[in-house]
Amino acid sequence: GVLAPAEIHFSDSVIKTAIRVTGHYSGWVEPETMARLGLRSNAAEAWESQGGGKFTFKDPLGTGKRLTKRAVPSGQSIAKYVASKLLKKNPNAYFYRHTEPGVEQWTGDWTEEERNIFLSVASEFGCGDKWGLFSTYIPHRVGYQCSNYYRQYVIPSGWIIDENYRIDSAGGAIYVGSHKRG
Repeated sequence: GVLAPAEIHFSDSVIKTAIRVTGHYSGWVEPETMARLGLRSNAAEAWESQGGGKFTFKDPLGTGKRLTKRAVPSGQSIAKYVASKLLKKNPNAYFYRHTEPGVEQWTGDWTEEERNIFLSVASEFGCGDKWGLFSTYIPHRVGYQCSNYYRQYVIPSGWIIDENYRIDSAGGAIYVGSHKRG
């Protein structure tokens, strides 16, 4: 298996129409969602307005207390539990695993409309990280679904070219990381 950059794997016509990203999302929460939920206008304000604290993996809520499995409701993963507590403090973490409160999460195939929204948001703000924030633009989807869709369909289809990915001989997207120095 040789890993090829998009420019070698895809035809010139695909390369010409693809959206190019650096692997980073530069936006914040979708503005109407932010207003509806009373979220702050950036990550630093959100974190500090909700008590601040230092994030560690032992204290992911920044409360100064170690989180134990006993504190998590039975049958729920620690990650999903922690994320459920972070809507206003860390919206990226919350929306990575949860939809907006009261909004049903869809599963299954993505619609053409969802694909078009995805590509529009990527064109405006980039993509490749902060999938929770990215997903706020796509109703009924959460961040991990956006991340999976990106790796399994978007990059292999040539709709987006991300310099952090290569294409394997089967046409799959393989993350190779940033090759930029400095």
